Amino acid sequence: MNSASVPAPRVLVIDDTPSLHQDFHRILSAGEGDASLSELRASLFGTPPPRPKGYCFEVDSAFQGEEGLQRVGAARKEGRPYALAFVDVRMPPGMDGVETTERLWREDPDLQVVLCSAYTDYSWEEVVQRLGISQRLLILHKPFDSIEVRQIAHALAEKWELLRRDRRRLEELEQANVRLRQETEERMRLELQLAQAQKLEALGRLAAGLAHEVNNPLSFIMANLHHVQRELAALAATQPEGNVEELQESCHDALHGCERIQRLVQDVRGFSRGSPVSPVDMDVVLEDALAMANLAQVPGLRVERELCPVPPLLADEHGLGQVFLNLLINALHAVANGPAEPRIRVATGLHEDGRVWVEIQDNGPGIAPEHLSRIFEPFFTTKPVGVGTGLGLFICHGIISGFGGELSVKSQPGQGATFRLLLPVAPAGARSRAVA
Repeated sequence: MNSASVPAPRVLVIDDTPSLHQDFHRILSAGEGDASLSELRASLFGTPPPRPKGYCFEVDSAFQGEEGLQRVGAARKEGRPYALAFVDVRMPPGMDGVETTERLWREDPDLQVVLCSAYTDYSWEEVVQRLGISQRLLILHKPFDSIEVRQIAHALAEKWELLRRDRRRLEELEQANVRLRQETEERMRLELQLAQAQKLEALGRLAAGLAHEVNNPLSFIMANLHHVQRELAALAATQPEGNVEELQESCHDALHGCERIQRLVQDVRGFSRGSPVSPVDMDVVLEDALAMANLAQVPGLRVERELCPVPPLLADEHGLGQVFLNLLINALHAVANGPAEPRIRVATGLHEDGRVWVEIQDNGPGIAPEHLSRIFEPFFTTKPVGVGTGLGLFICHGIISGFGGELSVKSQPGQGATFRLLLPVAPAGARSRAVA
């Protein structure tokens, strides 16, 4: 880019003497005579060499400090600020040059100022006391030399331009740093999410394989226990009372344990196979889950509903209801023996990406940080032995993933937990299809 395309630096002369304005214009501006001479030189000798950067300035005039202050403010609003100002110290009857400089810097902190005076109205100490020691300030004594004025104008204009360029570059670097930090955080989040998904997928395949291997021998065990149970019942009819009762109780307990194992196997196998999906009215499923959860069992429980209208989901109604019910029951367990004012919040809405979000929040004791990364693993539970199997959240996560959705949790100890679902919306005319 050549010098002709660079806007001329703007200079403001604030002085109550009209002749001085003419002098500054003559020294700093390129007049019509200069332009005509350049054209004549170009026609005779070819294109003249480019002028040094900052050779000519756009010079404006103000005859009092207040007028100069208005011009500086207007120039900033227009986006064409002044690079420097030559300010006379004495400008009766208005404010003097030192006060004018103070107010100019409040309006435009980058403005370079040259104080001009033929008198010693202020000592250097007084100027420093009023304006401080600043690299934006020079003092020029009258009468001044034109070369001196040009040198000062060129130097200050260059410094002003470098200052603005450096600030723009710093802002660009800061913005780039913010973007880089956001991209890095997003990448780390996605990598953690991918690692967690791969881990859960591997655990799911392992659990499904184990369930399949357990199911076959379990069927033989249960069939034999039913046979033993029938034979003991027939034997009890011919034996005195009490002879086989203990054996019958043992057989009953063994069958009860086998049935519990069978239910676990069915849950895991059902999770691994997936379910057919179709358009589902989420509000109906959620209301059914709220009714089945028996929320009234916790005395004083306050249930907050923040339900917004949402479009139908592409999901399995039974699986979605199982997820809602499981999350609600977990929330009930969290507040049952915890806060003095137990509270469960159920909220729904439409996410900016078009998916539907659901939040189930409680004000229970929360989840320890070391447990958050394992909360969706199979057979992981913080409940006492015999109270939970550790499969509930694992199966919920698998069901929601099978729909193409997401299930996440946020929690801090002592501040409860929030489970958040992101669910896909059913497209118009969607038909039932299986999700592997």
